[in-house]
Amino acid sequence: MSPAERLVDTAQIVSEFGTSKPRISEWSNDPDSGFPAVAHTEGRKRFWRHDEVAAFFAKRAPKKRTLPAAVLEADQDELLPKREVAKLLGYTRTSTIDAYFRDRPGYFPEPDEDIDGPMWRRGTIVAWAANRPGKGRRSSSPTTALPPVPVDGDPDELLGTAEVASLFGYGSVASFSSALYQGRIPELPAPETLEREEGSRGGARKKWRRATVVAAARKRGVLPAADRDENEDLVGAAEAAQILGYGNADSFISALGHGLLPDLEQPDAFEYRRGSAGRPRQQRWKRSRLEELAARRSSMP
Repeated sequence: MSPAERLVDTAQIVSEFGTSKPRISEWSNDPDSGFPAVAHTEGRKRFWRHDEVAAFFAKRAPKKRTLPAAVLEADQDELLPKREVAKLLGYTRTSTIDAYFRDRPGYFPEPDEDIDGPMWRRGTIVAWAANRPGKGRRSSSPTTALPPVPVDGDPDELLGTAEVASLFGYGSVASFSSALYQGRIPELPAPETLEREEGSRGGARKKWRRATVVAAARKRGVLPAADRDENEDLVGAAEAAQILGYGNADSFISALGHGLLPDLEQPDAFEYRRGSAGRPRQQRWKRSRLEELAARRSSMP
C-alpha cells in the first residue's frame, strides 16, 4: 500500500494528530468543516485516507505566535515568575502552564530556578516559543535513557534529577519533573542543595543526598524496605485470593474490607506502581503468612 493509500481509523487520528473522537465526529458530520470524506467502512468502523487527514490538520495548524520586539530585545537572562511567563506567551491564566506539566510531560521547559517558586529565564521561554512542537504533538527528539543508580552507594553523594528519577522508576526526567512540580511525590523532601555549574547560564540544579532519596523511595514503596528479607516472597491480592480460596482478587479485597480477615488487616509491605503511574498503593503479604492462615482455616470444623 502506497502512502497515499494508507487508511487510518478514529483512534489512529486521535493518537497522531492530538485531537479527540467527539471532534472527529463533529467535523465528519459537518459538510463545511473541510474534513475529508470517509474512504472505507467495516461495520460501524470508519476509515479515512491518511494523506487527506494530514492535509486537513496542516491547514488548521496555527501560525507560531511572533513575540513582540520588546520581548526579544529585553534581558534574556532575567528570571520571570509563572505569572509573567503566562503574560509573555499571551495566556490569560497560569493554569495553562500547569496543564502542560500535568498532561504533557516534557512539552514545556522546566523552571531555570525553583527556590520560592518556579522561575524561567526570558531566553528560555523565547526559545521555546520559537521552536515549540505543534499542538497535540510531542517533541520528536529522543528521550535520553536514565542512568542505572545503585542503592548502596555513598549515602552522602548528591544526586541530580536524572538519578533521582531513575531510583523512583520514572522513564524520563521530564515525567519525574512533571510529577515533582505537581506535588505528586510527597515522600521526597525539598532538595538539600541547589548547584549552579561554573560557566553555565542555566538555572540552579536540584540535588539530593543518596540517603535521602533511597529513604523516600522506600517510604513510597518503589524500593524494598531496608529491613525486608529480599528472599521473602511477597504477593498481591490476586495470589492471596488464590491461596485462601477466594474466586478472585475483588472477593478477597471485599472480605478484607468487611473485617472477615482480621489477621491480614495489616499488610507486610506496600508498593507503588513505579514511575509516572504513581498511585494507587498496592498491599503485599508474605506468602508464608497466607499459607499459615489457609492451613488454619482448612483445619477448622
